[in-house]
Amino acid sequence: MYLVIRLRRPVLLLVLAALIIGCVSTAGYAFMTSYLLSDTIASGVRVASLGVGGLSHREASLYLSEHLDKVIQRPVTIVYGSMQWDLIPSEIGITTDLETILMAAFRVGRRGNLLRKIADHYQSQIEGWEIPHLVSVDQEKLASLLRRIAVTANIPPMDARIVLTEDDKIEIIPGYPGQKIDVPQLAKEVMAAATRPNHREIVISPELVEPDFSTEDAYALGLHRCIAHFTTTFDQRDINRASNIRLAASCLEGVLLKPGEIFSFNRQVGPRLGSDGYKPAPVIVDGELLPGIGGGVCQVSTTLYNTVLLAGLDVMTRSPHSLPIAYVPLGRDAAVAYDYMDLVFRNNASYGLLISARVDGDRLTVRIFSNAPVDRSIELDSKIVKVLEPGLIRKIDPNLGPGIIVEEKKGRRGYEVQLWRVVKIGDRVVHRELVERSIYKAQDRVIRQGPSAK
Repeated sequence: MYLVIRLRRPVLLLVLAALIIGCVSTAGYAFMTSYLLSDTIASGVRVASLGVGGLSHREASLYLSEHLDKVIQRPVTIVYGSMQWDLIPSEIGITTDLETILMAAFRVGRRGNLLRKIADHYQSQIEGWEIPHLVSVDQEKLASLLRRIAVTANIPPMDARIVLTEDDKIEIIPGYPGQKIDVPQLAKEVMAAATRPNHREIVISPELVEPDFSTEDAYALGLHRCIAHFTTTFDQRDINRASNIRLAASCLEGVLLKPGEIFSFNRQVGPRLGSDGYKPAPVIVDGELLPGIGGGVCQVSTTLYNTVLLAGLDVMTRSPHSLPIAYVPLGRDAAVAYDYMDLVFRNNASYGLLISARVDGDRLTVRIFSNAPVDRSIELDSKIVKVLEPGLIRKIDPNLGPGIIVEEKKGRRGYEVQLWRVVKIGDRVVHRELVERSIYKAQDRVIRQGPSAK
């Protein structure tokens, strides 16, 4: 009966080397010393299947240059459909790295300690030692060319779109996948083909690229009908203000929010700049109407605010004006200023929502499309809980005669207002909540009067 012990090849080679050193140490040592001091490559070493064992560094250099340069000068063919590109590797930044190849070949049997050197040397003799055709690459030059080729095959994906038809019906325009060439992977394939004597053709296989917003995503949002709308009117004769309203409203048209997403009016509409088309029109600043760029934009945010409340959404940030405005009841306005006042709300529903904001003549209408029980209705109830009377500020004006009084600024009452939201199913109230408390400060009356007679 025989006991068979199987050793892995590296272990076998080490055992073989050890036996050689132990049994014929003097001859082995002499041989290795002679080899290490020589200028020849270990027998059995091949470069891209070309035998270079026993050759000197110079002989191997001449031999490999002749054969490897022929390979690197042959075209690599890239095929995509009916199109074909024949690329000469040396012309697209791929060249033989002869120095690295020769260094790798010469180091066989010359690395590590004596045991490692002997093991590598005998492995090369017994099994052979293969070194690939190594190349150096001008990565930018190669990538630049391949990107130009990729353009012919790249097709961007098309996101699905949700649009309103002329009769205000929801229409979903399907999305389509695209395709894209993986340029880094193609570069690897070109470099590999450039070193092969045969099989130098590469067939491009573009990767499928799914749209960010697919047709299935669009249907999953569950948009069915208009669940809330609100309209305010404005004076078309105020041309600049009307233009600002139309411009800001256009920024809201078609905005889509997924469940849980947060909407910021300032982020969506952007800064109100003359360079973007906004015109000078009065704006409210600290209770005064003053000239400014973008007057009228607050009517758009206010109209949106009322629609959002009527849709049952969560308002996270809202500010009242510093004085009451005429186009909505008290407590239902939403002032915005790009750098410090915003209207922010969250889509707290389990469905998506689509915002539509359109101007028709002197009417601005904002609508929200989503899904909600057909028999649900929401009402807003604005209540004045306190009237704030204006104070009186007297100024002595020596330029006025005794007893003469001139009104410099009219006073204006202020108000404390509560806004309630009432949710009904049919005729039954199912929820009533306090949405907001707004305070419109009173504006003091200012008079100038002459000094008293002496």
